[in-house]
Amino acid sequence: MKGDVVATSVFCLILLAGGTFLYFAISRTIETVNFIQNSELTTGYISGFEVAYNTNTSDSSSDTRYTQVLFVDNRGANVYIRSSSSSSFTTDRIGDEVEVRYIIGRSNEARIASFFLDMWGLTLLFGLFGIVFTAPGIVFVWNALYDVITNLTSK
Repeated sequence: MKGDVVATSVFCLILLAGGTFLYFAISRTIETVNFIQNSELTTGYISGFEVAYNTNTSDSSSDTRYTQVLFVDNRGANVYIRSSSSSSFTTDRIGDEVEVRYIIGRSNEARIASFFLDMWGLTLLFGLFGIVFTAPGIVFVWNALYDVITNLTSK
């Protein structure tokens, strides 16, 4: 009996965590769609790479690189942004063209539209964790309801 209470509590916490992740995924999806609808699309150019060194190994191939992009906003100002996603390797070269989205007046909050993870990465991460945590909770609730219904109908 005590084990049932513990299991129920654990699955409720897992379901709560999954629901929270799904909430953030939906919230982030709405925010990204609004950003896309209200932003301007322009061309930017890769200006360099910011390297984040991995201090745990001496292997330089495990270092990650963030792409730095230069674009000109609607006021004619040069704006430098950094990608929010990184990689240990890149096929991009300095000078390559990329699409950039920004909201007029908030150029520093621009996103690199050509990079899928810059636009949708956080949404996918929250959604993945939401599904992983919610699925066992839903199965548990389904089984609990099935047991209750079975017990009620067998009496």
